[in-house]
Amino acid sequence: MDSRERILALLAGKKSDQVPFDIWYTPEIRDQLLNYYKIDAEQELWRLLKIDKIAWVNAPYIDLKAPIIDERGHQIVINEWGSGIRTVEHSSEGSYEEVVTYPLQDAETIEEIEAHGWPNPDRFDYQALLESCQAYSNWPRMLDFISLFEIYCKLRPMDLSLMDLYVEQDLADAIIDKIFKIQKRYIEKSFEVCGDAIDIVYLSDDMGMQDRQLISVEVWEERFKKPYRELIELVHSKGAYVFYHSDGAAFPIIEQMVDLGIDIINPIQHACPGMERKHLIEAFGSRVVFHGAVENQQILPFGTPEEVRQEVKANIKTLGKYNRYICAPCHNLQPGTPLENILALYNSERTW
Repeated sequence: MDSRERILALLAGKKSDQVPFDIWYTPEIRDQLLNYYKIDAEQELWRLLKIDKIAWVNAPYIDLKAPIIDERGHQIVINEWGSGIRTVEHSSEGSYEEVVTYPLQDAETIEEIEAHGWPNPDRFDYQALLESCQAYSNWPRMLDFISLFEIYCKLRPMDLSLMDLYVEQDLADAIIDKIFKIQKRYIEKSFEVCGDAIDIVYLSDDMGMQDRQLISVEVWEERFKKPYRELIELVHSKGAYVFYHSDGAAFPIIEQMVDLGIDIINPIQHACPGMERKHLIEAFGSRVVFHGAVENQQILPFGTPEEVRQEVKANIKTLGKYNRYICAPCHNLQPGTPLENILALYNSERTW
């Protein structure tokens, strides 16, 4: 089997010839690996590491506003939702993006929500999306980035976003509905142009903290269950699969998403309460494919290569019980992760 066949076999409920291995990494780790192998092509890196990469594809927005410069001389990029994003360097010789301006921060009425400059779903570059699908034709291709609450938190600061769900519910419903309708049309247009070149659609809403959920199940059901049901049904109607990402301790909401029909759950942060590997396999059995689970808060950055290999072995033994597991780090490999630990991960035994 090649990588695409291997991943699609799992999603179809069939046994693959070996355990698939995927990779998530920051640009700094990607460049470190490219330099290590003395190559410049990312797909060649995946082949050298024998990675069954789920390739991310998207349609860039055409009508982006020009970046602005703040009072300290920092460039702020305005995304399609109107959020201002700045790149911040950190001490591990890397960088990350943070939202610094929130276009709906001061909104108090539904009229103000309606008046916001929402992205036009017809103004994404779907031809560029098709070209990306063609460039990754040997890999399973995943459309991103579909979210409801994560985008909400880029329109309003997180503290306000959380309070809205409980206190300003009409405002919250108006914002969620706008995001949902744009995302739904984005998915529809993507399939109209690309057809079966899209294998998977990525849904992401971090619903967990390290030790508990971010919001209650009752609020999630009231605000998010219906739009997510529609998005999942839409993706399945196109013959594609649904990949769902939520960090942290969010088992009750993940359970709801499994009941709605998601096909892959990620990242399996099994150090968090309720997300233990044994608990997940007992709860979901063969209903979903598990993706991730190689612990990257302690083992990957601070463990030994042997501890990494034992972590991989434990994941395959437990989460691979029904031959429905894709081994990968449970989040992006971060700068400072020892190269020998990364290589230990991808040189691990791959038999079921």
